[in-house]
This record gives sequence, C-alpha cells and structure tokens, in this order.
Amino acid sequence: MLRVALAVTLAVMVGACTGEGSPGATSAGGGEEPAAIAFDVRGGDAYAWARTVSGRSDCGPITLEVNGDAVGAPVEVRDARFRARVPLRPGRNEVVATCEGEEGGQEVSSPLVIDVRLSERPRALIGISVGDGVVELDARGSRPARPGQRITRYVWTPDPAHPADLATASGESFTKASGPRLRLRAPARDGEYYVALEVTDSRGRSDASAIPFVVEGGVARAVDLMQEHPAWIDKSVVYAPIPQLWGNGGPRAVTRRLAYLKRLGVDVLWLWPPTSERAFGEEYAITDYFSIDPSWGPEPDFKAMVEEAHRLGMHVIVDFVPNHMSVESPYFKDAQRHREESAYWKFFDRRRNGRPTHYFDWDHLPNLNYANPEVRRMITEASVHWVRDLGVDGFRVDVAWGVKKRRPGFWLEWRRELKRVKPDLFLLAEASAVDPYYFSNGFDVAYDWTKQLGQWAWASAFEFPQEAGALLAPALTNGGRGYARDALILRFLNNNDTGIRFVDQYSPELTRVAATLQFTVPGIPSLFAGDEIGASYEPYSNLTPIEWRDRYRLRPFYRQLIRLRARVAALTSTDVSVLTASPNSALAYVRPAVDAGGPVLVLLNFGSKAPVEVSGGALDEVVAASGGAMRDLLTGDHVRLDPVGDGVRIAMDAASYLVLVPAER
Repeated sequence: MLRVALAVTLAVMVGACTGEGSPGATSAGGGEEPAAIAFDVRGGDAYAWARTVSGRSDCGPITLEVNGDAVGAPVEVRDARFRARVPLRPGRNEVVATCEGEEGGQEVSSPLVIDVRLSERPRALIGISVGDGVVELDARGSRPARPGQRITRYVWTPDPAHPADLATASGESFTKASGPRLRLRAPARDGEYYVALEVTDSRGRSDASAIPFVVEGGVARAVDLMQEHPAWIDKSVVYAPIPQLWGNGGPRAVTRRLAYLKRLGVDVLWLWPPTSERAFGEEYAITDYFSIDPSWGPEPDFKAMVEEAHRLGMHVIVDFVPNHMSVESPYFKDAQRHREESAYWKFFDRRRNGRPTHYFDWDHLPNLNYANPEVRRMITEASVHWVRDLGVDGFRVDVAWGVKKRRPGFWLEWRRELKRVKPDLFLLAEASAVDPYYFSNGFDVAYDWTKQLGQWAWASAFEFPQEAGALLAPALTNGGRGYARDALILRFLNNNDTGIRFVDQYSPELTRVAATLQFTVPGIPSLFAGDEIGASYEPYSNLTPIEWRDRYRLRPFYRQLIRLRARVAALTSTDVSVLTASPNSALAYVRPAVDAGGPVLVLLNFGSKAPVEVSGGALDEVVAASGGAMRDLLTGDHVRLDPVGDGVRIAMDAASYLVLVPAER
C-alpha cells in the first residue's frame, strides 16, 4: 500500500480490548480504603513467555503468584514500588500480588490478567548434509518447548505437497521413517525434492517442519533457504482477484473463478489483506493479524478456496501488513486511553513526546515498534498461522521498506522461521528491486520501482510514446547499473495503487505493446483483477460487480503471452541485453539463449509507423543464428532483418510488437 489515504471517520469497534486486570486492588477485609498493594500496569494480550510487571505497595514482604503458583523470580522493591519478571503459560494467566499488612492481615491485589497468544510446542529443526550420493537429514537439533522436557518421537515422510519417489540409502522405498536421522539415496532425476518432519514431545505436543534438496546435472546438493527460492516462482504469473468485481461471496466468488484463472494461465493468486481490517475500502488498516476479515470469511470458505487453488496447481499469497495497525485496533485504542499503563504502549513506535510515528499523512496507521520483541514475535507468529493453519503459500508484504528503516535485521528472522515451516514460499516485498537489500534480507521478489518509493520505473514512458523506447531502455537495466544477481522483479501495468486502469489512461493498442514488454522482460508478470478484459474501475472506489466482458479482445492476447512465456526458456531467465534502437519510440532487447533454446529478439514500437534500426549488444548472436531470417512467436509470420550499417532494419507499424526467434532453415 502506498496510496496516500484521506482522513477517515473513526468508528467504535465492537469487542475492543478491555484491558482486563487494570490497576487496582482490594483489601482482604473488603473495605473501601485505598488498596495496600496494586499493579500499575494493565493486562491484555502477550506474545512472550514472560513479562515484567510492576506496581505500588504500602506493605511487605511481597510475593507474586501466576495461576496460583508462586513466582520464583526475586521481586525488586524500592520506594514503595515493586517490579518482577513473571513466567507465563499459553492462554489466560492471572497474576496476583500479596503482602503482609501492618496488623498482620494479608493484602491481595486485583488480578492482572495476561492472555498469551502463543502455542507451546517443540521446535522441529532439520540439518542436512549431502555427499557420495546420499542425502542425510538430522533432526537432533530439534528443541523441546521448555528446558527439562525432551523430544520423544521423530517421524519423516515425503512432503505431501511435493510427491516424489524417494528411496532410503539402503535402497528401500521411502514412505515413512522414525528416528532423529534419515539417510536417503540421492535421486538420479534433476529437480527439487522435499522431506517433512514431525516431532513430538513427552507431553504429546508436536511441531512440523520441511526441508528441500535439489538435484542438478544428476548431482544432489543442499539448498540455502535464506538466499534461494523454489523454481516454480521463476515461471509464475501473478493475478490479484477482487471478489467484489465478481459479485458477493468473498472467497466463494474467487473459488467460482479459479478454473477460469487456471485456463488463463495464472499460477499465483495475490489476495488483498484478508486479516481483520477497519472497514471496507481500508484494506490496509489492520485491527487483528490472526483473524479473517468478514470480506474474506468465514474461515472454512477461505480454506476451501485455498485448497481448490492447490488442487488446480495454483499457489495463494496474501497481502500482509506488518508495518502498522489501524488507530481502530483494540491495541492502539487501549494504548491511547491508558498510555504507559497499557500493555500495548510499547507496541507502537513513538517519538520522544510519546506521539506515535507514521509515514506520509497516514496518521490513522501508526507504525509498530520493532524494537519490542513481542511485536516481532506477534508478526512472525501471525505469518506462520496463515501458512500453517490456513495453507497460504507466501506473502506480498506491504510497506516492507518501512520495517527495513526501523529494524533492518527483522526480515531475515522472519524468513528463517517461515522457511523452516514451509520452504517453498513466495515472498514479495512492496519495495524497490533497485535496492539489493531485499534480495539478501528475506525476499524473493521486489517491485519495479525506481529509488523513489512507489515511483513506477515505467511511469513516464507511456505519457510520451514517441520517446518511450529511450525512456524504457535505462529502466530495464537500472540505469545501466544492473540489478542484484538473480533479482526477480514484479512487472505490472496495474496494481492496487495505480488508480485509473492502464487501458483507460492510455489505449488498448498501447496496452498490447506494454503487455508484450511486461511478459518478455526479466521478472514476474502480474495482472490485477480484470486486466485481461480491459476492466474499468479504480481499486479504492465503491467496488461493485462488473460485466465480465472482454471489451478490447485482450484476453486471448494475454493468454497467448502467458503460454509463450511458459514455453520459451529464455523468457524466464534473469538475463537481458538492451540494444540501441531508433527512432526513440522503439525499444529492442535480446533474451539470450538458455539451455537448448535459442535467443529471443523483442522489438517494440510505442509510437508512429516507422522503420526501426537496431544495433549493438547481443544482436550479433541473433543474426548469426538466423542469417536475418526470423519468425514471430506471436503470429507465426516470417520476418526478415535487413542489414544496415552495424545493425539491422525492419519496418514496424504504429503501436506494434515482434517477438522473434531464428527461423528454421
């Protein structure tokens, strides 16, 4: 989300946090006199197994209990104030402070109620080593939930999401195995292989993890999960559905259209934030990270949508908003009302005067405080919840750049835990691919932006079609500086922040040229709801069902581009050689040969009809392979490249495109 939000009228939320266990106390005698001992902090949700509590006391010595059990940690007392670190359990915790009164009676505080929103479970960890045709997996580093407990059971299985024929090192078929170590025979066939592990502790609590390894050229190797991404991402096509455009029903509306999207060639669904939000139209004003918003619920319908997408061979990523919460969230409202007494005061990033920080004019979206370990744990646990419990396959992370500014090391922590649970996730940063930070700090894909936040790298080109080629050429190479090695760039014509749809702002003819560019440059092409039919709307408007009519016959064209990209290996590599082209309306580039496939020459003319001259770069590779005889992959027509000077010339119509490969001789 990068749109600058207008001021909003804040509504009163039902079910806001009550701050149970607010400061106060009662005397054992039940009188109305001021309590001799009381907490000066409020209860509420916690994302930790211990929390510091404090209060005031006119008596002593002081003891603390949690759910009736005495706290062993020492209680620090100074100037009639006490402070201690208390252990917590999953769910409801009642903390009570007691002391001996002046006349020998016992003084008891009101209970401080802390609700731990974490599950206590062991931690499945897998080590891997590969050598001499054997893949050895070791789970002895797995950890029990608490010190003194132990792991009692290890169960290995092939990952059901990635079925494959595997054999143990002794040659037996691998379907299930027990014990802390597993030795597999390295498969002969190239590909990615996944093994799942479940560990169980002495109290019957379990945790699951998975690990991949790859075989390349017949040789197995381990995968660096912190830097590598699954191969399916390279060939993916992302589509962002908006249920309201298809009618009511939230996830059911999407489910009804999954077969249609599969036929179109879509691999990945990008869902607008499904977490609880403030109100319709405020999709990025989050109130609770763990619950499904009514617009995407109920939960069984959401899970059914994800399962059907998986059945069709598609992946589902959700828009996740970890940078900020809404001012209408229970946590923020409690913090505003009770200030430092609130359990959530330190959940939000603040200036020295205590005012919460925010970006741009998003004063209704206060930034979270990533210096607070409970905030980091909350965001990580919420992410794992969506992966483990709801089955999603990754995240488009909103304002990833904001968290980077305040806690640059967080994304590596986050990725490490997510990849432990599900190694083949798709992690997309709403941030610029120009910055190599994102590719070495947790993300697989980043946006086609300039260094300026939210500034589309292609933005100015289509305003001036007669200069489009000259404007686009440096954008494809990051101004000649290149991108991080193997950087994956999200390529889009429309998204949630681009306002008026591309086809309305420019034209159907220019849309076809731009779409050809989008699907033939390095990166991951993304379609936003209705792009394939030239749908006319603005994302943050009052969205209603539209007539799903292909106004400009764009759908067959998009389907052709998607199939072409899936079929031609050069189009899914990260290599491109931008050529010198004239006039300035023309853009030309070569996608170098990959494996057994040949090179691809792309010629685009955004302006008027003109002969286009191209030279330099990898053009010699194309000419040498073709002798100038080319075939257009979009039409099947044969095209001749006429030599001129140091390059070639070809006549091109206005707003035209050619995707050429050497013709068979």
